[in-house]
Amino acid sequence: MSDNAAPLILLTRPKAASDRFAANLRETLGQVRVVTAPLMAIQTIEGPLDLDGVTGLIFTSANGVESFASLTDARDLPAWCVGDRTAAAARDIGLRAMSAQGDADALVEMMALARPTGRLLHLHGAHTRGDVVERLCKAGLRAEGQAVYDQVTVPPPPTFAKAIGHPGPVIAPLFSPRSARIFAQALDGPPPAGLRVVALSPAVARALPGALAKAAVIADTPDAVSMIRAIQTLMPA
Repeated sequence: MSDNAAPLILLTRPKAASDRFAANLRETLGQVRVVTAPLMAIQTIEGPLDLDGVTGLIFTSANGVESFASLTDARDLPAWCVGDRTAAAARDIGLRAMSAQGDADALVEMMALARPTGRLLHLHGAHTRGDVVERLCKAGLRAEGQAVYDQVTVPPPPTFAKAIGHPGPVIAPLFSPRSARIFAQALDGPPPAGLRVVALSPAVARALPGALAKAAVIADTPDAVSMIRAIQTLMPA
């Protein structure tokens, strides 16, 4: 690794999410070098969407919103959203959206306090975390879930190996335990000395192999703003 080479930020989320995060990075940090090498792709799960009796939708990602929009023209339901980005996506398609401005804990707390009545439908991915439906039901709400998209693993594109071989520091932000495991598998060997991971949460860091887990920088809060702040700590002054 060359100490003089400029750092590179490697994004491995699905392309749309990586592109959004890259734009946020450049808006905050300026003209940093960003390489997008998706290790997952979003696929909508086609099938019937039963909205009979539904009084509110629950979204924990913009991917859920986008898949919902492709499955139905219904836009007359309120949307309970985990964070501002997801709420913005819901408003963009015409839903009335409320943001918990945080994580699954914040979303459950907001809904438990608001006490919405009727059938509440959480539209999520095939791989879930946070136990949102179970926790809402324990809080006395009538919640159920349906998977409307999948994040499928795809082979590492050529840009991945090229980025990992960068002669300077490589910073890899990772947003979920599953993406951390997929990232570690894609390395296919010991991590290079210049690789540093920024993890959304301690759970994401724990999904990495030993050396990467120990060296991972963990965001203060599980959101994009804190991820960018954590990345900034690894950039040269």
